[in-house]
Amino acid sequence: MGTNTWLLFAALCAGLMIPAQGIINGRLASLIGGPVQAALVSFGVGFIALVALNLALRHPIPPAAAVAGAPPWVWIGGLMGVVMVTLAATAVPRIGVATYVSAIIAGQLTAAIAYDHYGVFGQAVREATPMRLLGVLFMGLGVYLIRRF
Repeated sequence: MGTNTWLLFAALCAGLMIPAQGIINGRLASLIGGPVQAALVSFGVGFIALVALNLALRHPIPPAAAVAGAPPWVWIGGLMGVVMVTLAATAVPRIGVATYVSAIIAGQLTAAIAYDHYGVFGQAVREATPMRLLGVLFMGLGVYLIRRF
């Protein structure tokens, strides 16, 4: 199996975790005082896991000069993670897992097509064809149907 096939499988498995993460963080939020506290615990556990993984793989700590020299926009990734985890802990208990995940996927697909079309963040340009745009429209319809029924 080629590298790309394994990466596709890994992405599928990661996608399988998103609904569970929302449920888990929502439950954690109800137990410890709220979604921000749940996100704090979640990121704390994640930080410890990343330190352990970094040590196990014997990767060096990134040089401070390289970190400081990175363009400011690359720091947004961590903030996006905070939004995602906190929102999951807030939204999943209120709107349900299926509605939350379908809205997340619709948002991801909409942004992905725009990012591809304009080559955002240095990505290769891939045209937003009418069929791709129709796919986004159908995703939006899917969110509506999941939420409504």
